Amino acid sequence: MATTQPTTSLVNKLPARLRNFFARYPPQVYSAAVAPRPEAPETATVTTNPEELPSPYTPNRDAKGFKRPDPKEFSPSRALLYSDPKHPNPFLPRKNFRTGKWSGPRFGLRTQAELVNLAVKYNVEALLPPGRKSTEYKDTRRNERGLAIKGTGIGQKVKGHKWERTMEARLEDRRKAMMEMPEMIRLWKQRGHGRGWKSWPKR
Repeated sequence: MATTQPTTSLVNKLPARLRNFFARYPPQVYSAAVAPRPEAPETATVTTNPEELPSPYTPNRDAKGFKRPDPKEFSPSRALLYSDPKHPNPFLPRKNFRTGKWSGPRFGLRTQAELVNLAVKYNVEALLPPGRKSTEYKDTRRNERGLAIKGTGIGQKVKGHKWERTMEARLEDRRKAMMEMPEMIRLWKQRGHGRGWKSWPKR
């Protein structure tokens, strides 16, 4: 009896819209917490650490720019959108395997956004089914696609200006020159401060 009282009080604090939704779609069957999380295949390399990402600029001048991702490749955001065939997700479209036709979700995107905002307000978002308006999906999708600037997403590249593409090589040459500077100064002093030089010593 002691364990049911807090649960009952929590349910009574929720608005009627959420209570009706959870009564129709129980969280123990439809929520994102019970949905399986498929793991990325071994061939897929998903990098989320910005320090490990390569330069967004293509090194060659013949690059065509950003290529559209393959829809068949593993995507962390698509992996979150799970629907059980026995208990279809009301936030996702479903396919009728007898007729081969698709039917839309029971709740539109605007209704999903309203339910998610209510659930976030009452800290019960994890009890909702996974959908495109959930906070976790939006964060994962934003990391995948990057900002509104082309080339900021994971694995994206842009051609960029020439000075941007050659910046890494120039910085490396500058670093090597600074490392060899003490030796060059020693030679400069040893040879009479440039008297009689026809050219600068080669590095």
